[in-house]
Amino acid sequence: MSTLLFALMRENPLPGLAAASLNVMVALCLVALSLLLGITIAMIACAHTLATRQTSTVRLDGRTVA
Repeated sequence: MSTLLFALMRENPLPGLAAASLNVMVALCLVALSLLLGITIAMIACAHTLATRQTSTVRLDGRTVA
């Protein structure tokens, strides 16, 4: 099968160029999607942390050092 593709590439390089550009477009779309999902998950985690944060009061004991 690869010899047939190589024979076609020698005669007409356009199908190979089209497949390469399609691969580049798919790769760029996957990278953009992963970045978008990463940012979305980070924002949801940050909002969840801010929503569930409780005010913690730190009380020190009234000890005196002699």
